[in-house]
Amino acid sequence: MGTPFGAAGRETGSELQLMSLMGYDAVTFGNHDFDLGPDGLGLSIAAAASAGRIPAVVAANTSFAGSDRALTELQRLTNDKVIRRYHVVERGGIRFGIFGLIGKEAVFYTTNSGAITFTDAIETAREMVTVLRETEKVDVVICISHGGVQKGKDGLFSDGDDVRLAKAVPGIDVVVGGHSHTELKEAVIVNGRTPVVQTGQQSQNLGELVITLEGRKLTVDSYKLHPIDDTITGTRTIADEIDKFKKTVTEIVFASRGYSIDQPLAIAPKDLPNTFTDIAAGNLLSNLCTDAFRNATKSDIGFTANGMMRASLTRGKSGVQTVYDVFAVAPLGAGVVDSTAGSALVTAWFTGQELKNMLEFLLVDNPAHPGEYFPRVSGMRFRYDKSRPMFDVVTAVELGNYDSGYSAIDITGKDGKLFSLTCPLYFGLIAVAIPKYTKGKLALVPKNRDGQPLNSRVEALDDPRSDTPDLLPPPGTLDKSSVATGAGKDALQEIKEWQAIMDHLRSLPVRSKGELPVIPVDERAAEARAIQEG
Repeated sequence: MGTPFGAAGRETGSELQLMSLMGYDAVTFGNHDFDLGPDGLGLSIAAAASAGRIPAVVAANTSFAGSDRALTELQRLTNDKVIRRYHVVERGGIRFGIFGLIGKEAVFYTTNSGAITFTDAIETAREMVTVLRETEKVDVVICISHGGVQKGKDGLFSDGDDVRLAKAVPGIDVVVGGHSHTELKEAVIVNGRTPVVQTGQQSQNLGELVITLEGRKLTVDSYKLHPIDDTITGTRTIADEIDKFKKTVTEIVFASRGYSIDQPLAIAPKDLPNTFTDIAAGNLLSNLCTDAFRNATKSDIGFTANGMMRASLTRGKSGVQTVYDVFAVAPLGAGVVDSTAGSALVTAWFTGQELKNMLEFLLVDNPAHPGEYFPRVSGMRFRYDKSRPMFDVVTAVELGNYDSGYSAIDITGKDGKLFSLTCPLYFGLIAVAIPKYTKGKLALVPKNRDGQPLNSRVEALDDPRSDTPDLLPPPGTLDKSSVATGAGKDALQEIKEWQAIMDHLRSLPVRSKGELPVIPVDERAAEARAIQEG
């Protein structure tokens, strides 16, 4: 997931097909592969398998056992050995055993895995090493793991699920990791022999690892990251295949909302980065996104977190930002009554104290993903002091905007006034679980405008027919069970997260008819809405 091609994966399996054409031997699951549910994942793999172009899908600690109907296709693919626990490749007389794992933390971030279950990664790895060594008689054991690395107390990448895996299972020769999006410039050597490597994110690098094995003695001869950029000429065969898929992707993902994959939307006069650890640098992009959410639903507050924005908007040579570029910023999740890819925007009402509690939870940083939880807002400004005790760092919450100014609201719980907040559904699923994650220390209950607790995701949906009548419901939008829980609405039409951003860009002023709008990058656009004190 992460590109329009992934969004149309159920129909095309295009990403897996392209990886096969590029020569990948094996792939494994990451947490976002489950965004479209078990049935969506099954359809995506099946589409690539039917086309006859698919790498081995290795998933040793992912189980599709059970009677849930959504698992049917994944069970069939497992029986047909399309999905398997491991894969053996022989090259130059050397047998390589490859198995795949999803780490404990990555499992935590699977928001739509349904009846799929995951076994302990370390125990599974021990089993796989035994099978590969003793039964398959492989020379080299490689684990491709969606586990991640993180910095230890020494300031080095000496911790994280992938490092702990290599420490606990010395029979693994190489761990090729993911999940934490870490660009490891040097291999992390575990137990004096096993390299843990990772190339970063979004195919920005190609990793090259050269090892020597003499008996059980392993030596890393070299490890390099080769940048993938415009200086590298693309392969015509692959480019032609991508062009073939584009038409289908447009029809499936964008056409129902009036967009096409290569459609230009706006000009970025400079980069709008999403730098998780540099909050000020990320203000331009986060303000643009949260303003778009608030404008789409006319709520009091637009809300998200750094990690929800998956890519930057890069100026490049022309500055032109296309539908493809903007979708990459907000590709996560799926809808409620509309099964097309992308989180629906949802709106709920909260008290000032509940808004504070939401901020408190997000301001506790995750060392495995520094800065990814940091809250981003529109229509609101907040102040915080990290020297204060955990869950009490927020000192003020203010509502308003850059032009009219801000006014403080009560965050002590004395005032029960409700404020409307719009966020992507994908983030909302995390937000509503905050009381559970904090064991009741931070309370919040999403409510409707009348103050009654929301009973379903559908109740939180916004119907854009009232303010964007040009939008037509895409095929399959009508969901009878959803309509039944949607207070009598006859046909819910979701506003997608990515759609709101695109609509917002198109609404920006232009200098003359026919020109693209220019994304603002002035002081107003870069307004600091999170103010650190102390």
